[in-house]
Amino acid sequence: MVRNKLIVESSVACKVGTRSLPSSDWAGVVQSLAPDFDFVVSPLSFLEVLRSLACGDEQYVIPNLKRVEALSPIDPLKPAFLEMPGQFILREVLGCGPVLVETYQPRQMAEAMVSVLRHNRVSTELRDWLGEIRNNHQSGTTGYVSTQDEIKKLGQFVADRELWLRSKTKHLGILQLSDAEVQKLSVAVDAAYEYAAFLRNMLKSADYSPSRETSAWVDYQQLFYLADPTIYILHEDNDFTQRAGVSSQLSRLLRLTDVRADAVRKSGTPA
Repeated sequence: MVRNKLIVESSVACKVGTRSLPSSDWAGVVQSLAPDFDFVVSPLSFLEVLRSLACGDEQYVIPNLKRVEALSPIDPLKPAFLEMPGQFILREVLGCGPVLVETYQPRQMAEAMVSVLRHNRVSTELRDWLGEIRNNHQSGTTGYVSTQDEIKKLGQFVADRELWLRSKTKHLGILQLSDAEVQKLSVAVDAAYEYAAFLRNMLKSADYSPSRETSAWVDYQQLFYLADPTIYILHEDNDFTQRAGVSSQLSRLLRLTDVRADAVRKSGTPA
């Protein structure tokens, strides 16, 4: 029997060990979820969590490595990584890999995570790597904002599902898609498309500024993982449910608040 898999999104991982999600409460959530799910790690969540640590000093980084551990809470030193989102959907949906784009592989990411967790101080190597991740993220968000600003300038406020799909796969080296492949992808990445379409519509508002919504660059890509019908995402981000709200995949977005309440109910512990 195929077990369902669960991604811990960075909006959850970055709360672990804080006043809003004490470690004991998180342990209860994990215990409640473990019988029903195998925890898998999204490389996007991993990179987002590392970025959250990048500006801190040693007194901040080392204690907050618990955020990294939260991504693979059953066995942090044996994380099961997924591929990067584009690579994932091409393999999962079309049975192929990117033609032009080299990308991180799950084994590399797992080794990196284990290496980070084994640090008991912020070495020069770790500091440099965190800085590189922060800079790469900044570059990515700058590119995203530039694209959104251009769309807004051109007044292209109505999303087209097929054009969107062809654009995404073209960046991965897939230059031609058959009608059948478009249909398969359309169903598989429904939540990601609905999120992107929501943002496209938001561009009509004079008050909406892509530069203040840079998290959207990662969020919609995270939803690509729902192409696997056994994958669920644990999150604490209203944008996921609001912006993907009409998607047929919405039921696989699990909100931490709800899961936490369910864990308390199962344990019989007063809230």
